[in-house]
Order: sequence, then C-alpha cells, then structure tokens
Amino acid sequence: MCILFLVLKNMRDHKPIFQPNELSNEAATSMRTRIIAGLTAIAIVLPFVIFGDWPFFGFVCLVLVFAIIEIIRCAKTKYSKALYVTAFILAFLILFWNFFQDIPKMFDKTLADPDKWHGLYDSYNRVTLSVTIIFAGIILSAMTVIIDKNFTIIDACFIITTIIIIALGLESLLFIRYFPVHLYHEELADLGKTVPYINGYDNAESFLFLLYVALGACLNDAFAYFVGVFFGKHKMNPRLSPKKTWEGFFGGVILTSLFCSGFAFIMSAVGHPILKGLLDINHWYHIIILSTLIPLVSVIGDLVFSSIKRHYEIKDFSNLIPGHGGILDRLDSILFSTITVAIYTSIFCDVPGVFLLP
Repeated sequence: MCILFLVLKNMRDHKPIFQPNELSNEAATSMRTRIIAGLTAIAIVLPFVIFGDWPFFGFVCLVLVFAIIEIIRCAKTKYSKALYVTAFILAFLILFWNFFQDIPKMFDKTLADPDKWHGLYDSYNRVTLSVTIIFAGIILSAMTVIIDKNFTIIDACFIITTIIIIALGLESLLFIRYFPVHLYHEELADLGKTVPYINGYDNAESFLFLLYVALGACLNDAFAYFVGVFFGKHKMNPRLSPKKTWEGFFGGVILTSLFCSGFAFIMSAVGHPILKGLLDINHWYHIIILSTLIPLVSVIGDLVFSSIKRHYEIKDFSNLIPGHGGILDRLDSILFSTITVAIYTSIFCDVPGVFLLP
C-alpha cells in the first residue's frame, strides 16, 4: 500500500519515480569517447580470441608486458632496470609454468607419434602456481631492494603481490580459452578420431566460454557506468572510487547477471552449450551462480586496483586506450573474474585446480 501511495502521489505531482541525472557536456563527450575506443579495442582483440591457439597466446604475452610496465610506473618513481628484469622474469615464469612442465611430455608424444601435435590446450588444461617460482621471485625482489636505493621492501611486497595476481589472472584466461578445446580433443581421442589443426570448434565455438566470462566482467562495468551516470545518487566508496554509486553497483550486477544467464541458456537451447557439464541446460544452477558471481567479483577487482590508483594519486595506469586508461584499467575486473571462474571450473569439472607445485 505504501508503494502504491508513493506511485499515485508522484503521478499527481507529475514527478517521475526515477529522476535521471542531467548529462553534462563533459560526461557526454567522455561517454562517446569510451564507446568509440571500446568498440575499436573489441575489433582489434576479437580475432585473436576467436582463433585462439598461438595467436591468442602471443596476444596474452603482449598484454602481460604492458601490464607489468604500468604496475611498476604507477609509483611515479624512477627504478633501476633490475626491477623490470626481475618483474618480467617472475611474471613470465608464472605464465609459462604449465608449458615448461609439459616439455618432457611433448618430446615423449612426438617420439611415439610424430604426426601428433601438442597444442596449447594440452598445457593450459589446468591452472597451477609454483612455490619455487614464488620463492625465487621473493629472492630476486630482495636483491633488487639491495641494488636499487629507490626500491623499498614495501615496494617489493606490492610488486610481487600484483605480479602474481596479474600473471595468475592471465594464466586463468588461457585456461578458460583452451579448456573447452582440451575437453573436445579428449572426447574425440576416446573415439579414435583425429582433429585437424584448424577446425570449426577449436577456432570458433570454443571461445564462447571466454566470451561469457568477458561479457560478465565488461558488461558489468558498462552497465554500472551508465546506470551510475543517469541514476547514481548514493556514493559507494568515495575513498576508493569517487564516481561509483550503489545504484550503479546493483544495476550493473543485476543487468549483467540477467544478460549472461540469458546468453548461456540460449546457447545451450540451440545446441551449443558454453561448456558441457558445467554451463548447459542440465546444470542451470551453475549458470545462475556464475552469472551472478562474475559481476560481483569484478567489482572487487575494480575496487582493489582503484585503491592502488588512489594510493599513488593517479587517475589511470596509463593513457593507452582513450577514455579507458591503460591495460590494467580494463583488466582489473577481468583478472579477478578469470581466477574465480578457473577455480570454480576446476572444482565442479573435476580437473586439477589452482594449487602450489614445487
């Protein structure tokens, strides 16, 4: 009755129930720039994502290079080259660890069957983290503290932590792209069939899993931004992110969850489930859980990296993408989402999950 009374009162007073915020010229220009830059970035990235395999792997390596440079430069301190060397060694060792582990297996497979190709989907069918590499990174960082007078122990802890998050997030990204291919090849191998190097599933349908996760992270950011611009009135956390509002948060999570759930259900209904055994019509509850979990986790990732920017008093990590900032300004939510999805998939698909190895 109270809600009905409020609606009737607003109608009588000719007041809209939801009063949109006035859009300033600056906000309109910023919105237009973000949309154009976003569409351009999608056009550049999408071919690598669709084809997968080595082109996508190379693209992820390039992203890692830019991300490491941005995280070191955000402190606005001139560090020695030793720090960059240490950071790149640690990051690429984490990212390549699965590949290094499988080198003996590659030789054995090649000797047994020279025509059999060892694809990246064989190496990135799980997510692993080596305790040896982490310890080596700590040692290298400690040595850098000794060598570089501008590099403190606090800087070392920050750099190591962020590098692990970035590298593990990108490794999870590779897992999400290649794991469906691994399942597909495993299924055909059981039937005694061989798969051509380039085929429709590997280079097209298998990217649906990554597309689903990317939509969950990126659409949440977009929906939250637009809902916040037009309807945001209550600040969420001004200390970390002055522009984020509770209206934008709830609008982003709800709209993204509905969109991703709809996308997964539609793909499953037309016979192309995003991931058999997890995101199909028979496991509808996983679709709902993940479609809600991804935007929630992406907000946490966004706030974590926003706290880094607030601490170092910078607006963006770089100006690489007009209207969007740097690579890390776009990766912040995706990194946390991919790690979460990789762990979730590892648990419920009965595959080796994120664990420490010697």
